[in-house]
Amino acid sequence: MKMIGGRKLFKKLLASMTGMIMAIGMLAGCTDKEPTSSNSTSQSKDGNQLVTITTARTLKDDTKFRQGEDVNNNPVTRWAEKELGIKLKTLWTAPNDEQYYNKIRLALSSGQELPDVFMVSDGLLINDLIRSGKVMSVDKAIEQYASPRLKEIFNKFPEAFYPATVDGNRYGIPRFSGGNGSDSLLWIRKDWLDKLGLQPPKTIEDLEKIMDAFVNQDPDGNGKKDTIGLTLASKNGLATWLADGSFVFGAYGNYVPSSWSKGEDGSLVYGSVQPSIKKGLAKLREWYEKGYLDKEIGILDEQTAIKSFVAGKSGIIAAPPWGAGWPIADAIKNNPGAIVEPYPLPSGSDGKIGRRGEGLTVGMFLFNKNFKHMDKFFEYWDAIYSYIFNDSRYFKYGLFEGYDYVMKDGQPVYDPNQIPRGKIDPGKYFLTTDIPTVPYMLYNLAEELYTTKRKPKNAYEYTKIVSQGEPYMKAATIVNQQNQYRIENEFSGPPTKTMQKRGEFLTKMERETFANIIYGRVPLSEFDNFVEKWEGSGGQEITKEVNEWYRSVKGEK
Repeated sequence: MKMIGGRKLFKKLLASMTGMIMAIGMLAGCTDKEPTSSNSTSQSKDGNQLVTITTARTLKDDTKFRQGEDVNNNPVTRWAEKELGIKLKTLWTAPNDEQYYNKIRLALSSGQELPDVFMVSDGLLINDLIRSGKVMSVDKAIEQYASPRLKEIFNKFPEAFYPATVDGNRYGIPRFSGGNGSDSLLWIRKDWLDKLGLQPPKTIEDLEKIMDAFVNQDPDGNGKKDTIGLTLASKNGLATWLADGSFVFGAYGNYVPSSWSKGEDGSLVYGSVQPSIKKGLAKLREWYEKGYLDKEIGILDEQTAIKSFVAGKSGIIAAPPWGAGWPIADAIKNNPGAIVEPYPLPSGSDGKIGRRGEGLTVGMFLFNKNFKHMDKFFEYWDAIYSYIFNDSRYFKYGLFEGYDYVMKDGQPVYDPNQIPRGKIDPGKYFLTTDIPTVPYMLYNLAEELYTTKRKPKNAYEYTKIVSQGEPYMKAATIVNQQNQYRIENEFSGPPTKTMQKRGEFLTKMERETFANIIYGRVPLSEFDNFVEKWEGSGGQEITKEVNEWYRSVKGEK
């Protein structure tokens, strides 16, 4: 498990950082043509020199534009051009990651020029791009151009660079996650608890008593035995982003399925083959036999698993704080009188608690080796980060008036109903494809706002936290207060050679074995056979390769 000093980091950053944004002179030169390379400059309508930065991105359905605007003409592109002298030019878009990566791979294989800056989350593609020699190392650029604020963040999270670190050199800038943003807690039907005279669970034993009552005491009052205790997804693994089962395994040890964690000697070991996993599977097997789980758990993915909870047939689900909006809100809407509350994860018999921990990044920004304007990129990067630290010279009340707020009587108003033509999130237009964040910062703020009951100081606090509602804020506070129980996947590199050859087979074997154990189709001892088969079918070699990668990114031999 990993102790996280997120709260201390946030307070330090907030206290020590000023709103300094790097003042960098514009490069000389201009051209009469529309620039096709980042290394050219042009002139804006008012005669100011512009530096063009090209990019490519996914453009999903949640990115909305005003009529007449698009990815190359919106408030962000106009702001960057006017205030920073940067002409952002999106060369192409794709509707999903698969098509996006296919286009990047096509450009790589055919010798086409890559965009100046683009984000990649696929580890193998990141590695292929680095090995191709077509993307640049960013170490010197960080040292020369990154603001003190950005350098401090980077230094606090060196692991965030591991996905794009090769031979000791960093080749990408992390697109940070929330740090603990997708970590789970329990959401429980409180109206069922109250009806049956039950208290929220503190231990796994307490949870079992609640599940038994939810299954056998007709909590929905329809006179039928048609409810289950706990909603779990397992088709894509038992430690996942929704309907998560990782807390069951965390109650028995420091490992969760499908995750590489530090062993007793400090090297990385595969969670799914550790002895404590057997205890978690034994417990799930017992719960399945008693009818606490969905009969079809083995084939349920995250989207299908939640249907039982939304339909009012399940009383408990493990989901992140953002689950307050979906699927929790749907469950409340669909079941009149339903009350769903967030609760901390329960402990095992020896006091252990553990949960799947979100990684530090959701992708890496890579740069064309011929890109000459890293100074302007970091000027842009610090300018958008200034918004979340509330010291921006550009975004005082929100991002853009008429989009995420309006001014009335000299005060900003964030109510979507009072924004003409409705509210649109212009944060989606940034290169980060959303308002950027610093790991653990959002839930630190949420906890502060929830526990002190103070009013939000700025648009970021309002739109990202307060407007999400009290259940979200309470859930974020609970998750933040259980950060010491996070079990992170420490392997963030590309698939190793043996993973590429044997990974699909090993994953299939693991999921089939775990499902059969839970269903009671095979004895619990089949876990020991699985471990032996896993090690002999490539697992030992994969473990060796993973640790070679781990030592390399840490600068060890």
